[in-house]
Amino acid sequence: MRARRSNRGQALVAGIFWVAGIVIFFTPFLRPQQAPDPEGNDPGRAVSEIDIPFEEDVGYFEEDFDEPLGEAIAAASEEWFGLESDKLRECGLFEIERIEAGRRAYDLYCAGCHGSTGDGAGPAARHLGPRPRNFRKGVFKFTSTPSGVPPQRRDLFQTITRGLAGSSMPEFRLLSEERRWDIVEYVRYIAIRGFFEQTMLDWAWEEEEIPDPEEVAEVVLGRWSPDNVKSVYPPIAEIPRTAESVARGKELFQSASGANCAACHGQYGRGDGPTANDYNDDWGYPLRPRNLAAGVFRAGSEPADLYRSIATGINGTPMPSYAGSIEPEDIWSLVHFIQSLSEE
Repeated sequence: MRARRSNRGQALVAGIFWVAGIVIFFTPFLRPQQAPDPEGNDPGRAVSEIDIPFEEDVGYFEEDFDEPLGEAIAAASEEWFGLESDKLRECGLFEIERIEAGRRAYDLYCAGCHGSTGDGAGPAARHLGPRPRNFRKGVFKFTSTPSGVPPQRRDLFQTITRGLAGSSMPEFRLLSEERRWDIVEYVRYIAIRGFFEQTMLDWAWEEEEIPDPEEVAEVVLGRWSPDNVKSVYPPIAEIPRTAESVARGKELFQSASGANCAACHGQYGRGDGPTANDYNDDWGYPLRPRNLAAGVFRAGSEPADLYRSIATGINGTPMPSYAGSIEPEDIWSLVHFIQSLSEE
């Protein structure tokens, strides 16, 4: 009898702990959206005034058009990017057979943060800093392509596989390689389709009439064409790392007439430059320059990864591209100096 009572008591206690654990885990996701912090604290959690959901953005302009703007954009989107669309298959940009498997995997692993439509507004997004990427804008931070050019498939694959260090984006190495490539294709699909819809809206607003979908599709598909999406960095092999290359990198990093990285990142790369508190990303969320001395780099810490971040910049942020303004050998020197900061 005592043994039975003891077992029941243990089961009851275990049940209470399970319920408490579930409540504690899910409570943050049920809280209402937080208002912006006037002191600028907790970056990434505040509501941006310019990061407006697409449907809401359409609603602002709907009354200015003779025909329903949202319906016109949705019909054009389905014509060009519906999964049964001949135009989708003919454009040659997608591995069609991967999209459905990619959608299922995306809904399971990615939608909680990035949102079911890829707008970066999943239920967990308001608790994360920086905010999850809004794929529908067609802007990706870390690419091997020139500044402003969409990523290659392998750029997205690398981000999914390795995650982004120092952020809430985890690595997904435990997913099969096949499944990761499926997610890559689905992310490309919702990014291109979302960018088409956003461009339709932007042109309608600028021209005060609904644009020709074929003209918009030509621009959007051209932007993602393999002829345009090419990896170009690094263009030369890494130069030997020497005391001289580190010193040259330090000079470029700290000098206003060089790369002037210190204005944002600080003289010794600690993210404490004189303008460090002045920045928002393109979605209106506050962000600070990376603390390079910590040795944590979101796009990877290999020399080639650092080179690409310097050469291409980071899309959607104030971090500019230095390709064309600094010689490739000098970018390698900057890489060597940045590596030395975390080693010290």
